[in-house]
Amino acid sequence: MLLRLRRDERGFTMVTVIGALLAVTMLSIAALSYAQGDLEPGAHDRDRKIAYAAAEAGIQNYAYYLSQDPSYWAKCDDDNEAYTTPSHINQRWDGNGTDPRTWAPVLDDSSSYTIELLPANGASACDAGNAEETMIDTTTGTFRVRATGRALVGGVKRSIVANFKRQSLLDYLYFTDKETRSPALYSVESGRNTRKSIDNPQTVTQWAMGACDRYYGDGTAGGREAQSYDGEVETGTTDWAPFNTTCNEIDFADGDLTAGQFHTNDEFTCIGTPSFGMSGQNPPDRVETSSSGQTALPATGYRGCSSPVFFGTHFRNAAKLEIPPTNLSMHRDTAGDYRFVGRTQIKLDGANMIVTGTREDGTQLAGETVALPADGVVYVSNSKAGLPAGSPGYACPGYDVAKAYEAVPNDACGNLEVRGNYSVNLTLTAENDIIVMDDVERPSGSPPDPDVLLGLISSNFIRVYHPVSGCSVTRGCSFETNFCDNGADGPGDIQIDAAILSLNHSFINDNWFCGAPLGDLTVRGAIVQKFRGAIGKGTSGYNKNYSYDRRLRYRSPPMFLDPVQASWRIQTYNEQVPAR
Repeated sequence: MLLRLRRDERGFTMVTVIGALLAVTMLSIAALSYAQGDLEPGAHDRDRKIAYAAAEAGIQNYAYYLSQDPSYWAKCDDDNEAYTTPSHINQRWDGNGTDPRTWAPVLDDSSSYTIELLPANGASACDAGNAEETMIDTTTGTFRVRATGRALVGGVKRSIVANFKRQSLLDYLYFTDKETRSPALYSVESGRNTRKSIDNPQTVTQWAMGACDRYYGDGTAGGREAQSYDGEVETGTTDWAPFNTTCNEIDFADGDLTAGQFHTNDEFTCIGTPSFGMSGQNPPDRVETSSSGQTALPATGYRGCSSPVFFGTHFRNAAKLEIPPTNLSMHRDTAGDYRFVGRTQIKLDGANMIVTGTREDGTQLAGETVALPADGVVYVSNSKAGLPAGSPGYACPGYDVAKAYEAVPNDACGNLEVRGNYSVNLTLTAENDIIVMDDVERPSGSPPDPDVLLGLISSNFIRVYHPVSGCSVTRGCSFETNFCDNGADGPGDIQIDAAILSLNHSFINDNWFCGAPLGDLTVRGAIVQKFRGAIGKGTSGYNKNYSYDRRLRYRSPPMFLDPVQASWRIQTYNEQVPAR
Protein backbone atom coordinates (compact mmCIF):
# COMPACT_ATOMS: atom_id res chain seq x y z
CA MET A 1 0.00 0.00 0.00
CA LEU A 2 2.69 2.38 1.03
CA LEU A 3 4.75 1.34 -1.95
CA ARG A 4 1.82 2.04 -4.29
CA LEU A 5 1.32 5.49 -2.82
CA ARG A 6 4.96 6.32 -3.32
CA ARG A 7 4.64 5.45 -6.98
CA ASP A 8 1.45 7.43 -7.50
CA GLU A 9 2.25 10.56 -9.59
CA ARG A 10 -1.20 12.13 -9.58
CA GLY A 11 -1.02 15.89 -8.75
CA PHE A 12 2.58 16.35 -9.95
CA THR A 13 1.48 18.43 -12.96
CA MET A 14 -0.47 20.73 -10.65
CA VAL A 15 2.67 21.54 -8.71
CA THR A 16 4.47 22.38 -11.97
CA VAL A 17 1.63 24.62 -13.19
CA ILE A 18 1.42 26.45 -9.87
CA GLY A 19 5.19 27.05 -9.98
CA ALA A 20 5.00 28.38 -13.52
CA LEU A 21 2.10 30.66 -12.66
CA LEU A 22 4.05 31.99 -9.71
CA ALA A 23 7.03 32.76 -11.94
CA VAL A 24 4.86 34.49 -14.56
CA THR A 25 3.11 36.49 -11.84
CA MET A 26 6.42 37.65 -10.42
CA LEU A 27 7.67 38.67 -13.88
CA SER A 28 4.42 40.54 -14.56
CA ILE A 29 4.69 42.40 -11.27
CA ALA A 30 8.31 43.33 -12.08
CA ALA A 31 7.42 44.49 -15.60
CA LEU A 32 4.49 46.56 -14.30
CA SER A 33 6.67 48.08 -11.63
CA TYR A 34 9.34 48.97 -14.20
CA ALA A 35 6.79 50.44 -16.60
CA GLN A 36 5.24 52.57 -13.90
CA GLY A 37 8.69 53.81 -12.91
CA ASP A 38 9.45 54.76 -16.55
CA LEU A 39 6.33 56.87 -17.05
CA GLU A 40 7.93 60.05 -15.76
CA PRO A 41 11.21 59.73 -17.77
CA GLY A 42 9.21 58.84 -20.88
CA ALA A 43 7.02 61.89 -20.53
CA HIS A 44 10.08 64.08 -19.98
CA ASP A 45 11.70 62.74 -23.15
CA ARG A 46 8.51 63.50 -25.08
CA ASP A 47 8.43 67.05 -23.69
CA ARG A 48 12.09 67.60 -24.64
CA LYS A 49 11.31 66.64 -28.23
CA ILE A 50 8.29 68.95 -28.27
CA ALA A 51 10.35 71.85 -26.87
CA TYR A 52 13.15 71.32 -29.42
CA ALA A 53 10.67 71.21 -32.30
CA ALA A 54 9.16 74.48 -31.02
CA ALA A 55 12.62 76.11 -30.89
CA GLU A 56 13.25 74.99 -34.48
CA ALA A 57 9.90 76.52 -35.47
CA GLY A 58 11.09 79.80 -33.95
CA ILE A 59 14.29 79.82 -36.02
CA GLN A 60 12.38 79.01 -39.21
CA ASN A 61 9.85 81.73 -38.39
CA TYR A 62 12.65 84.30 -38.14
CA ALA A 63 14.27 83.01 -41.34
CA TYR A 64 10.92 83.42 -43.13
CA TYR A 65 10.69 87.09 -42.17
CA LEU A 66 14.28 87.61 -43.35
CA SER A 67 13.45 86.03 -46.71
CA GLN A 68 10.59 88.50 -47.14
CA ASP A 69 12.66 91.50 -46.04
CA PRO A 70 16.50 91.23 -46.05
CA SER A 71 16.68 94.27 -43.72
CA TYR A 72 14.31 92.70 -41.19
CA TRP A 73 17.15 92.11 -38.71
CA ALA A 74 17.71 95.89 -38.47
CA LYS A 75 14.22 96.46 -37.02
CA CYS A 76 15.26 94.81 -33.75
CA ASP A 77 12.18 94.28 -31.54
CA ASP A 78 10.36 97.43 -32.65
CA ASP A 79 6.65 96.58 -32.72
CA ASN A 80 5.15 99.73 -34.22
CA GLU A 81 2.93 99.81 -37.29
CA ALA A 82 5.76 100.86 -39.59
CA TYR A 83 7.73 97.71 -38.85
CA THR A 84 5.02 95.22 -37.84
CA THR A 85 7.63 93.13 -36.03
CA PRO A 86 5.92 90.25 -34.17
CA SER A 87 5.71 90.69 -30.40
CA HIS A 88 7.59 87.43 -29.76
CA ILE A 89 10.83 89.08 -31.01
CA ASN A 90 12.61 90.07 -27.80
CA GLN A 91 15.82 91.67 -26.66
CA ARG A 92 18.29 89.31 -25.00
CA TRP A 93 17.34 88.12 -21.51
CA ASP A 94 20.20 87.25 -19.16
CA GLY A 95 18.10 84.77 -17.16
CA ASN A 96 17.84 86.90 -14.01
CA GLY A 97 14.56 87.95 -12.46
CA THR A 98 11.11 87.49 -13.94
CA ASP A 99 11.08 86.28 -17.54
CA PRO A 100 10.11 89.37 -19.62
CA ARG A 101 9.86 87.55 -22.95
CA THR A 102 6.69 87.16 -24.98
CA TRP A 103 5.90 83.79 -26.56
CA ALA A 104 4.17 82.64 -29.73
CA PRO A 105 2.10 79.42 -29.78
CA VAL A 106 2.88 76.56 -32.16
CA LEU A 107 -0.14 75.55 -34.24
CA ASP A 108 -0.93 72.33 -32.32
CA ASP A 109 -1.06 74.28 -29.01
CA SER A 110 1.27 71.77 -27.33
CA SER A 111 4.17 74.24 -27.21
CA SER A 112 5.30 77.81 -27.78
CA TYR A 113 8.51 79.64 -28.68
CA THR A 114 10.20 82.95 -28.15
CA ILE A 115 13.04 84.64 -30.06
CA GLU A 116 15.83 86.77 -28.60
CA LEU A 117 18.20 89.04 -30.52
CA LEU A 118 21.81 88.50 -29.42
CA PRO A 119 23.73 91.78 -29.85
CA ALA A 120 27.34 91.92 -31.09
CA ASN A 121 30.48 94.00 -30.57
CA GLY A 122 29.89 94.38 -26.82
CA ALA A 123 26.46 96.01 -27.22
CA SER A 124 23.88 95.28 -24.52
CA ALA A 125 20.87 95.26 -26.87
CA CYS A 126 19.86 95.60 -30.51
CA ASP A 127 19.30 99.28 -31.30
CA ALA A 128 17.11 99.96 -34.36
CA GLY A 129 18.74 103.38 -34.68
CA ASN A 130 22.20 101.82 -34.77
CA ALA A 131 21.41 98.30 -35.89
CA GLU A 132 24.55 97.49 -37.87
CA GLU A 133 26.92 98.38 -35.03
CA THR A 134 24.86 96.59 -32.38
CA MET A 135 23.87 93.41 -34.27
CA ILE A 136 26.36 92.65 -37.07
CA ASP A 137 29.64 91.16 -35.86
CA THR A 138 32.31 93.37 -37.41
CA THR A 139 34.73 90.43 -37.76
CA THR A 140 32.48 87.86 -39.43
CA GLY A 141 29.60 89.91 -40.91
CA THR A 142 27.09 87.68 -39.12
CA PHE A 143 24.34 88.15 -36.56
CA ARG A 144 22.76 85.74 -34.05
CA VAL A 145 19.32 85.01 -32.66
CA ARG A 146 18.25 82.56 -29.97
CA ALA A 147 14.96 80.67 -30.13
CA THR A 148 13.65 78.91 -27.03
CA GLY A 149 10.90 76.30 -27.29
CA ARG A 150 8.66 75.36 -24.37
CA ALA A 151 6.41 72.32 -23.89
CA LEU A 152 3.22 73.72 -22.40
CA VAL A 153 2.30 70.63 -20.31
CA GLY A 154 5.66 69.70 -18.80
CA GLY A 155 7.26 73.13 -18.97
CA VAL A 156 10.49 71.74 -20.47
CA LYS A 157 12.56 74.32 -22.39
CA ARG A 158 15.27 73.96 -25.05
CA SER A 159 17.19 76.75 -26.79
CA ILE A 160 18.80 76.95 -30.24
CA VAL A 161 21.24 79.69 -31.32
CA ALA A 162 21.36 80.37 -35.07
CA ASN A 163 24.07 82.33 -36.85
CA PHE A 164 22.84 84.20 -39.97
CA LYS A 165 25.19 85.26 -42.76
CA ARG A 166 24.27 87.21 -45.88
CA GLN A 167 24.55 85.21 -49.09
CA SER A 168 27.98 86.07 -50.38
CA LEU A 169 29.80 86.25 -53.68
CA LEU A 170 32.61 84.54 -51.79
CA ASP A 171 30.58 81.39 -51.27
CA TYR A 172 32.14 80.29 -54.56
CA LEU A 173 35.65 79.64 -55.81
CA TYR A 174 34.61 80.89 -59.25
CA PHE A 175 31.75 83.31 -59.92
CA THR A 176 30.90 85.04 -63.20
CA ASP A 177 27.97 87.13 -64.27
CA LYS A 178 28.44 86.63 -68.04
CA GLU A 179 30.50 83.98 -69.78
CA THR A 180 31.60 86.15 -72.71
CA ARG A 181 34.79 88.19 -72.79
CA SER A 182 34.62 91.77 -71.51
CA PRO A 183 33.62 94.15 -74.36
CA ALA A 184 36.61 96.34 -73.46
CA LEU A 185 38.95 93.60 -74.73
CA TYR A 186 37.55 93.12 -78.23
CA SER A 187 40.07 95.47 -79.82
CA VAL A 188 42.62 92.69 -79.36
CA GLU A 189 40.91 90.83 -82.20
CA SER A 190 42.47 93.29 -84.64
CA GLY A 191 45.16 95.15 -82.75
CA ARG A 192 44.40 98.16 -84.94
CA ASN A 193 41.72 100.74 -85.59
CA THR A 194 38.40 99.35 -86.75
CA ARG A 195 35.17 100.79 -88.10
CA LYS A 196 31.83 99.55 -89.33
CA SER A 197 32.17 101.50 -92.57
CA ILE A 198 33.26 104.89 -93.83
CA ASP A 199 29.89 106.29 -92.80
CA ASN A 200 29.78 104.41 -89.49
CA PRO A 201 32.96 104.84 -87.43
CA GLN A 202 31.76 102.47 -84.68
CA THR A 203 34.74 100.42 -83.47
CA VAL A 204 34.66 96.73 -82.61
CA THR A 205 34.88 97.64 -78.91
CA GLN A 206 31.90 99.97 -79.17
CA TRP A 207 29.98 97.26 -81.01
CA ALA A 208 30.82 94.64 -78.35
CA MET A 209 29.49 96.85 -75.57
CA GLY A 210 26.01 96.53 -77.02
CA ALA A 211 26.14 93.17 -78.75
CA CYS A 212 28.10 91.01 -76.31
CA ASP A 213 27.20 92.46 -72.90
CA ARG A 214 24.30 90.05 -72.57
CA TYR A 215 23.47 86.54 -71.44
CA TYR A 216 23.36 83.57 -73.75
CA GLY A 217 19.87 83.35 -75.21
CA ASP A 218 19.01 87.03 -74.76
CA GLY A 219 17.19 88.67 -77.64
CA THR A 220 14.94 87.50 -80.44
CA ALA A 221 17.87 86.63 -82.69
CA GLY A 222 19.02 83.90 -80.33
CA GLY A 223 21.26 85.93 -78.07
CA ARG A 224 24.81 87.12 -78.13
CA GLU A 225 26.04 84.00 -79.95
CA ALA A 226 24.23 85.24 -83.07
CA GLN A 227 25.83 88.70 -82.96
CA SER A 228 28.62 89.48 -85.44
CA TYR A 229 30.73 92.48 -86.38
CA ASP A 230 31.16 93.06 -90.12
CA GLY A 231 33.45 95.99 -90.63
CA GLU A 232 36.91 97.09 -91.65
CA VAL A 233 40.39 97.16 -90.15
CA GLU A 234 43.09 99.73 -90.82
CA THR A 235 46.05 98.24 -92.70
CA GLY A 236 47.96 101.40 -93.52
CA THR A 237 47.75 105.16 -93.29
CA THR A 238 44.68 105.30 -95.51
CA ASP A 239 44.11 101.64 -96.38
CA TRP A 240 41.37 99.46 -94.87
CA ALA A 241 40.59 95.76 -95.29
CA PRO A 242 37.48 93.69 -94.45
CA PHE A 243 37.32 92.56 -90.82
CA ASN A 244 34.71 90.55 -88.93
CA THR A 245 34.36 88.80 -85.59
CA THR A 246 31.66 87.44 -83.28
CA CYS A 247 30.98 87.60 -79.56
CA ASN A 248 33.65 85.50 -77.94
CA GLU A 249 32.65 82.50 -75.86
CA ILE A 250 35.41 81.37 -73.49
CA ASP A 251 35.38 77.60 -73.04
CA PHE A 252 36.27 75.46 -70.09
CA ALA A 253 38.80 73.14 -71.68
CA ASP A 254 39.44 69.43 -71.34
CA GLY A 255 41.45 68.95 -68.15
CA ASP A 256 40.34 72.20 -66.47
CA LEU A 257 39.42 71.69 -62.81
CA THR A 258 37.46 74.24 -60.80
CA ALA A 259 38.05 72.69 -57.37
CA GLY A 260 35.36 74.43 -55.38
CA GLN A 261 31.86 75.83 -55.54
CA PHE A 262 30.95 77.41 -58.87
CA HIS A 263 28.28 79.88 -59.96
CA THR A 264 27.47 81.63 -63.21
CA ASN A 265 24.44 83.81 -63.90
CA ASP A 266 24.83 82.62 -67.49
CA GLU A 267 25.42 79.29 -69.23
CA PHE A 268 28.95 78.02 -69.69
CA THR A 269 30.53 76.37 -72.69
CA CYS A 270 33.24 73.77 -72.69
CA ILE A 271 35.35 71.47 -74.79
CA GLY A 272 35.79 67.85 -73.76
CA THR A 273 35.45 66.88 -70.09
CA PRO A 274 36.31 69.70 -67.67
CA SER A 275 35.60 69.06 -63.98
CA PHE A 276 33.62 71.16 -61.52
CA GLY A 277 33.62 70.92 -57.74
CA MET A 278 36.04 69.21 -55.38
CA SER A 279 35.75 65.49 -54.81
CA GLY A 280 34.86 64.21 -51.34
CA GLN A 281 33.23 67.33 -49.94
CA ASN A 282 30.37 66.92 -47.46
CA PRO A 283 28.02 68.49 -48.33
CA PRO A 284 29.01 68.32 -52.01
CA ASP A 285 30.14 71.52 -53.70
CA ARG A 286 27.38 73.39 -55.53
CA VAL A 287 27.86 73.94 -59.27
CA GLU A 288 25.21 76.54 -60.15
CA THR A 289 24.05 77.88 -63.51
CA SER A 290 21.35 80.56 -63.58
CA SER A 291 20.89 80.72 -67.38
CA SER A 292 19.53 84.24 -66.99
CA GLY A 293 19.14 84.83 -70.72
CA GLN A 294 17.38 81.60 -71.57
CA THR A 295 13.70 82.44 -71.99
CA ALA A 296 12.12 80.02 -74.44
CA LEU A 297 13.14 76.62 -73.11
CA PRO A 298 14.47 75.23 -69.83
CA ALA A 299 18.23 75.62 -69.92
CA THR A 300 20.71 72.79 -69.63
CA GLY A 301 23.18 75.09 -67.90
CA TYR A 302 26.03 74.15 -70.21
CA ARG A 303 26.52 73.81 -73.95
CA GLY A 304 28.93 71.98 -76.18
CA CYS A 305 30.37 69.72 -73.49
CA SER A 306 30.72 66.09 -74.39
CA SER A 307 30.66 65.02 -70.76
CA PRO A 308 31.34 67.58 -68.01
CA VAL A 309 32.36 65.97 -64.72
CA PHE A 310 30.52 67.24 -61.66
CA PHE A 311 32.24 66.25 -58.43
CA GLY A 312 29.75 68.59 -56.83
CA THR A 313 26.00 68.78 -57.43
CA HIS A 314 24.84 70.67 -60.53
CA PHE A 315 21.94 73.04 -59.86
CA ARG A 316 20.25 74.38 -62.99
CA ASN A 317 18.25 77.62 -62.97
CA ALA A 318 19.80 78.68 -59.68
CA ALA A 319 18.89 82.09 -58.27
CA LYS A 320 20.82 84.93 -59.89
CA LEU A 321 23.22 86.92 -57.71
CA GLU A 322 23.84 90.50 -58.82
CA ILE A 323 27.31 92.03 -58.53
CA PRO A 324 27.37 95.62 -57.16
CA PRO A 325 28.13 98.15 -59.94
CA THR A 326 30.67 100.22 -57.98
CA ASN A 327 32.93 100.16 -54.93
CA LEU A 328 32.55 103.88 -54.18
CA SER A 329 30.65 103.07 -50.96
CA MET A 330 33.94 101.74 -49.57
CA HIS A 331 35.51 105.18 -49.91
CA ARG A 332 33.61 106.48 -46.89
CA ASP A 333 34.71 103.45 -44.86
CA THR A 334 38.37 104.28 -45.50
CA ALA A 335 40.33 106.43 -43.05
CA GLY A 336 41.80 109.64 -44.52
CA ASP A 337 45.44 108.49 -44.36
CA TYR A 338 44.55 105.45 -46.47
CA ARG A 339 42.76 107.29 -49.27
CA PHE A 340 45.02 107.69 -52.30
CA VAL A 341 44.54 109.20 -55.76
CA GLY A 342 46.02 108.28 -59.12
CA ARG A 343 48.69 105.66 -59.67
CA THR A 344 49.62 104.08 -56.32
CA GLN A 345 52.27 101.44 -55.64
CA ILE A 346 52.04 99.27 -52.52
CA LYS A 347 54.41 96.58 -51.34
CA LEU A 348 52.83 94.67 -48.47
CA ASP A 349 55.23 93.82 -45.66
CA GLY A 350 53.57 91.91 -42.83
CA ALA A 351 51.59 94.44 -40.77
CA ASN A 352 52.98 97.36 -42.81
CA MET A 353 52.98 98.57 -46.40
CA ILE A 354 55.60 100.49 -48.36
CA VAL A 355 53.78 103.16 -50.39
CA THR A 356 54.64 105.34 -53.35
CA GLY A 357 51.75 107.60 -54.27
CA THR A 358 49.66 110.60 -53.31
CA ARG A 359 47.14 110.81 -50.51
CA GLU A 360 43.78 112.41 -51.16
CA ASP A 361 44.88 115.43 -49.09
CA GLY A 362 47.86 115.97 -51.44
CA THR A 363 50.55 114.39 -49.24
CA GLN A 364 53.09 112.62 -51.43
CA LEU A 365 54.75 109.39 -50.28
CA ALA A 366 57.87 107.95 -51.90
CA GLY A 367 58.65 104.49 -50.57
CA GLU A 368 57.32 105.36 -47.12
CA THR A 369 56.51 102.58 -44.61
CA VAL A 370 52.97 102.90 -43.25
CA ALA A 371 51.17 100.60 -40.82
CA LEU A 372 48.25 98.76 -42.40
CA PRO A 373 44.92 100.38 -41.42
CA ALA A 374 43.05 99.35 -38.28
CA ASP A 375 39.78 99.19 -40.23
CA GLY A 376 41.49 97.12 -42.92
CA VAL A 377 40.61 99.21 -46.02
CA VAL A 378 42.82 101.10 -48.51
CA TYR A 379 41.10 103.02 -51.34
CA VAL A 380 42.68 104.40 -54.54
CA SER A 381 40.55 106.93 -56.45
CA ASN A 382 40.87 108.51 -59.85
CA SER A 383 42.63 111.84 -59.52
CA LYS A 384 40.58 115.00 -59.00
CA ALA A 385 43.54 117.29 -59.70
CA GLY A 386 42.55 120.37 -61.70
CA LEU A 387 38.84 119.60 -61.42
CA PRO A 388 36.29 121.92 -59.78
CA ALA A 389 35.64 121.26 -56.08
CA GLY A 390 32.93 118.67 -55.55
CA SER A 391 33.18 117.29 -59.09
CA PRO A 392 33.55 113.55 -59.71
CA GLY A 393 37.01 112.10 -60.26
CA TYR A 394 38.94 111.95 -63.48
CA ALA A 395 37.32 109.75 -66.14
CA CYS A 396 40.03 107.27 -67.09
CA PRO A 397 40.28 106.40 -70.78
CA GLY A 398 40.18 102.75 -69.84
CA TYR A 399 42.43 99.77 -70.38
CA ASP A 400 43.46 99.22 -74.02
CA VAL A 401 44.68 95.65 -74.34
CA ALA A 402 45.61 96.11 -78.01
CA LYS A 403 48.30 98.72 -77.32
CA ALA A 404 51.86 97.89 -76.35
CA TYR A 405 52.07 97.33 -72.60
CA GLU A 406 55.16 99.48 -72.38
CA ALA A 407 53.04 102.58 -72.99
CA VAL A 408 53.36 105.10 -70.16
CA PRO A 409 50.41 104.57 -67.77
CA ASN A 410 48.03 107.41 -67.12
CA ASP A 411 48.98 108.48 -63.61
CA ALA A 412 45.61 110.17 -63.08
CA CYS A 413 43.79 106.82 -63.20
CA GLY A 414 43.04 105.19 -59.86
CA ASN A 415 45.32 102.21 -60.47
CA LEU A 416 46.81 100.23 -57.60
CA GLU A 417 49.96 98.17 -58.17
CA VAL A 418 50.45 95.59 -55.40
CA ARG A 419 52.87 92.86 -54.32
CA GLY A 420 54.23 91.41 -51.07
CA ASN A 421 52.97 89.51 -48.03
CA TYR A 422 50.45 90.45 -45.36
CA SER A 423 49.81 89.44 -41.75
CA VAL A 424 46.63 91.40 -40.93
CA ASN A 425 43.13 91.42 -42.44
CA LEU A 426 43.02 93.84 -45.34
CA THR A 427 40.95 94.93 -48.36
CA LEU A 428 42.60 96.88 -51.18
CA THR A 429 40.23 98.74 -53.49
CA ALA A 430 40.72 100.77 -56.67
CA GLU A 431 38.33 102.98 -58.62
CA ASN A 432 40.03 101.81 -61.82
CA ASP A 433 42.34 98.75 -62.03
CA ILE A 434 44.41 96.64 -59.64
CA ILE A 435 47.64 95.28 -61.14
CA VAL A 436 49.25 92.36 -59.30
CA MET A 437 52.97 92.92 -59.91
CA ASP A 438 54.29 89.78 -58.17
CA ASP A 439 53.32 87.29 -55.45
CA VAL A 440 50.71 88.47 -52.95
CA GLU A 441 50.86 85.93 -50.15
CA ARG A 442 49.34 85.26 -46.76
CA PRO A 443 51.35 83.69 -43.92
CA SER A 444 52.29 80.04 -44.43
CA GLY A 445 50.65 77.13 -42.65
CA SER A 446 47.27 75.44 -42.74
CA PRO A 447 45.40 77.20 -41.30
CA PRO A 448 47.66 80.22 -41.83
CA ASP A 449 49.18 81.83 -38.76
CA PRO A 450 48.00 84.46 -38.15
CA ASP A 451 44.57 83.64 -39.56
CA VAL A 452 44.08 86.58 -41.94
CA LEU A 453 42.26 87.34 -45.21
CA LEU A 454 42.91 89.73 -48.10
CA GLY A 455 40.39 91.24 -50.50
CA LEU A 456 41.14 92.85 -53.87
CA ILE A 457 38.23 94.89 -55.30
CA SER A 458 38.40 96.99 -58.48
CA SER A 459 35.70 98.82 -60.38
CA ASN A 460 37.33 97.67 -63.62
CA PHE A 461 40.05 95.05 -64.20
CA ILE A 462 42.22 93.06 -61.84
CA ARG A 463 45.30 92.27 -63.92
CA VAL A 464 48.40 90.12 -63.55
CA TYR A 465 51.47 92.08 -64.63
CA HIS A 466 52.87 90.69 -67.89
CA PRO A 467 55.06 93.12 -69.86
CA VAL A 468 56.04 92.22 -73.42
CA SER A 469 58.38 93.53 -76.06
CA GLY A 470 58.54 93.44 -79.84
CA CYS A 471 55.03 94.69 -80.57
CA SER A 472 54.48 96.71 -83.73
CA VAL A 473 54.07 100.43 -83.12
CA THR A 474 51.33 100.70 -85.73
CA ARG A 475 49.54 97.44 -84.98
CA GLY A 476 50.10 96.87 -81.28
CA CYS A 477 49.82 93.34 -79.86
CA SER A 478 46.91 91.26 -81.03
CA PHE A 479 45.54 87.78 -81.56
CA GLU A 480 46.48 88.04 -85.22
CA THR A 481 50.12 87.06 -84.82
CA ASN A 482 52.06 86.11 -81.72
CA PHE A 483 54.95 88.40 -82.55
CA CYS A 484 55.93 89.56 -79.06
CA ASP A 485 58.30 88.32 -76.35
CA ASN A 486 57.86 88.24 -72.59
CA GLY A 487 59.34 91.24 -70.81
CA ALA A 488 62.43 90.79 -68.65
CA ASP A 489 60.83 91.97 -65.38
CA GLY A 490 57.64 89.85 -65.45
CA PRO A 491 56.91 87.73 -62.37
CA GLY A 492 56.92 84.28 -64.00
CA ASP A 493 55.16 81.81 -61.68
CA ILE A 494 52.90 83.84 -59.42
CA GLN A 495 50.72 83.18 -56.38
CA ILE A 496 47.79 85.32 -55.22
CA ASP A 497 46.19 84.57 -51.85
CA ALA A 498 43.09 86.74 -51.96
CA ALA A 499 39.39 87.12 -52.59
CA ILE A 500 39.33 88.79 -56.03
CA LEU A 501 36.37 90.92 -57.19
CA SER A 502 36.25 92.72 -60.55
CA LEU A 503 32.96 94.63 -60.53
CA ASN A 504 32.60 95.63 -64.18
CA HIS A 505 35.21 93.65 -66.10
CA SER A 506 37.47 90.65 -65.43
CA PHE A 507 40.43 89.06 -63.72
CA ILE A 508 42.97 88.70 -66.56
CA ASN A 509 46.60 88.20 -67.43
CA ASP A 510 47.94 91.20 -69.36
CA ASN A 511 48.87 90.17 -72.92
CA TRP A 512 47.54 86.66 -72.22
CA PHE A 513 47.68 85.85 -75.94
CA CYS A 514 51.32 86.71 -76.46
CA GLY A 515 54.80 85.41 -75.62
CA ALA A 516 56.24 82.13 -74.34
CA PRO A 517 54.56 80.11 -71.53
CA LEU A 518 54.72 81.90 -68.19
CA GLY A 519 54.30 78.98 -65.77
CA ASP A 520 51.61 78.61 -63.10
CA LEU A 521 49.13 81.18 -61.84
CA THR A 522 48.09 80.01 -58.38
CA VAL A 523 45.08 81.59 -56.72
CA ARG A 524 44.14 80.53 -53.19
CA GLY A 525 40.90 82.28 -52.38
CA ALA A 526 38.01 83.15 -54.72
CA ILE A 527 37.51 84.84 -58.09
CA VAL A 528 34.43 86.98 -58.79
CA GLN A 529 34.08 88.84 -62.09
CA LYS A 530 31.42 90.29 -64.35
CA PHE A 531 32.90 88.73 -67.52
CA ARG A 532 35.07 85.66 -68.03
CA GLY A 533 38.71 86.68 -67.99
CA ALA A 534 41.50 85.20 -70.09
CA ILE A 535 44.72 83.90 -68.56
CA GLY A 536 46.32 82.27 -71.59
CA LYS A 537 45.87 81.35 -75.24
CA GLY A 538 47.47 78.32 -76.82
CA THR A 539 50.99 78.05 -75.45
CA SER A 540 51.02 81.67 -74.25
CA GLY A 541 50.09 82.82 -70.77
CA TYR A 542 49.60 80.84 -67.57
CA ASN A 543 48.40 77.44 -66.48
CA LYS A 544 45.56 77.90 -63.97
CA ASN A 545 45.88 76.49 -60.46
CA TYR A 546 42.87 77.73 -58.49
CA SER A 547 41.82 76.47 -55.05
CA TYR A 548 39.08 77.75 -52.76
CA ASP A 549 39.89 79.20 -49.35
CA ARG A 550 37.08 77.59 -47.37
CA ARG A 551 37.38 80.17 -44.60
CA LEU A 552 35.47 82.45 -46.98
CA ARG A 553 32.31 80.42 -46.35
CA TYR A 554 32.31 81.78 -42.80
CA ARG A 555 34.28 85.01 -43.00
CA SER A 556 35.21 87.72 -45.48
CA PRO A 557 37.92 90.40 -45.77
CA PRO A 558 37.10 93.78 -44.17
CA MET A 559 34.13 95.64 -45.68
CA PHE A 560 33.95 93.19 -48.59
CA LEU A 561 30.97 93.90 -50.86
CA ASP A 562 27.88 91.69 -50.85
CA PRO A 563 25.57 90.94 -53.78
CA VAL A 564 22.82 93.46 -54.48
CA GLN A 565 19.71 92.52 -52.46
CA ALA A 566 21.46 89.47 -51.06
CA SER A 567 19.39 87.19 -48.84
CA TRP A 568 20.43 85.85 -45.44
CA ARG A 569 21.02 82.18 -44.77
CA ILE A 570 21.53 80.13 -41.62
CA GLN A 571 25.26 79.55 -41.30
CA THR A 572 25.42 77.59 -38.03
CA TYR A 573 22.74 76.06 -35.85
CA ASN A 574 23.53 74.83 -32.33
CA GLU A 575 21.63 73.94 -29.17
CA GLN A 576 22.43 76.00 -26.07
CA VAL A 577 22.70 73.99 -22.86
CA PRO A 578 21.22 74.77 -20.44
CA ALA A 579 18.23 76.34 -22.14
CA ARG A 580 17.46 79.98 -21.42
